[in-house]
Amino acid sequence: MSKNKVVKPVSFNKTNEQDVKLMAFLKGKNFSGYVKELITVDMQRKESSLKIVERTKEGGVKIVLGR
Repeated sequence: MSKNKVVKPVSFNKTNEQDVKLMAFLKGKNFSGYVKELITVDMQRKESSLKIVERTKEGGVKIVLGR
């Protein structure tokens, strides 16, 4: 294995109904690529979430979408 790689194992329990469904869904997929894609989407979602930037004296709120 390359010295540049980091391995993060994920465990699935064959007797857990939800884990069995996940394994069936993942069958035939590139697991590593799929997990990386999910993480990327989650990171982008969190970066672009609504953020309260300023509260006015009158009680209003300035909201910015994005970073």
